Amino acid sequence: MAKIDVTRHIKIVEKIPFVKNLSIRQIQQVLKAGNLETHPFGASLFRQGDKSLGLYILLAGELVVQDGNTEIARVKPVDIVGEMGVVSNEPRSATIKVTQEATLISVSKMQFDVLLKNDVDMAARIFRNMLDSLIGKLRSTNEHIKSGVL
Repeated sequence: MAKIDVTRHIKIVEKIPFVKNLSIRQIQQVLKAGNLETHPFGASLFRQGDKSLGLYILLAGELVVQDGNTEIARVKPVDIVGEMGVVSNEPRSATIKVTQEATLISVSKMQFDVLLKNDVDMAARIFRNMLDSLIGKLRSTNEHIKSGVL
């Protein structure tokens, strides 16, 4: 794990829906709270049932979301995973595996909670962004179910 070079990554991160409508200062705080990680093909970020210890923002690569042996979704760059467990304090609802070498920003639950506690405006914006993301994932899943493709 490496600390994030805020200056180098700010332009990439501004495009991530998770930080949409945050000020530059708030985006910098999110970056400073996270670590830059690279995971090889085949690695698991976490397994279904694990304790929720943080969330991940995918910068490059691809991830697969699995419930047991069933593939639920593919995760492409600039999306987040692990946010449900971090917010709900529930165990992981799915397994996340790397299908193409992945570069991610990991933010621990503790750091995430501190960020939100210290900036109520940021908390409201991030929760709105997370809600938008989850709604999009739900709609996509519903479309897959209707089409018979999961």
